[in-house]
Amino acid sequence: MKRKILVWLLPLIVVWFQRLIGLTSSFRILKNEQYEELFKNKKPYIYSIWHTNVLYSPYLHRKKRVAVLISESKDGDYINEVVHRFGNTSIRGSSSKGGSKALKTVIQHLKKGLPAAFTPDGPRGPAFIVQPGIIAAAQVTQVPIVPFHYECSRQWILEKAWDKHRVPKPFTTFVVSYGEPIYIPRELNEVEFEKMRLQVEEAMLQNRDKAIREAERINKGDSK
Repeated sequence: MKRKILVWLLPLIVVWFQRLIGLTSSFRILKNEQYEELFKNKKPYIYSIWHTNVLYSPYLHRKKRVAVLISESKDGDYINEVVHRFGNTSIRGSSSKGGSKALKTVIQHLKKGLPAAFTPDGPRGPAFIVQPGIIAAAQVTQVPIVPFHYECSRQWILEKAWDKHRVPKPFTTFVVSYGEPIYIPRELNEVEFEKMRLQVEEAMLQNRDKAIREAERINKGDSK
């Protein structure tokens, strides 16, 4: 009973905290024209989000009908509640194995023309290393992967956490960056599959670096 209360209460507190921070903040969107076309034309895509960005990604994509792949861990229970409170959906399970039930459910969701989201280095890392599940989902569905990252001009960084999680401070500027959509060929041998995995990983890291540079630039401007 205590756990049930916590699973209900803590996400509620997190959601209201996020909304409060959002009301005090400004937003700088680093757009990508190809992603904008997908979004405008209501085409499916897969957000690829580093675990360091788990906290505010549901808030930044609220009411987009995104199906978020969430682990069946205890921490995943809290994330699941937050995702639903922001008007999105979830699929519980792991994508680490290409034939997993969760991955099959994600593929079915994408084939309906709806977006999905993966944290390809979650739930336990190693940080900034793409696991193969997201590549398999994009390969089967022929839906593009869209790198996503946010940084804030004012934020706490949880240095002791394995993912160095970002927690925005009040009156910050969110830098929200979308990378160029990446299409995975349907037919790949083992070597080609690994090359595509590395390509997605590098694109995500570059998109992260772009957001960090812009946040640092804003921060320096704010400090003058």
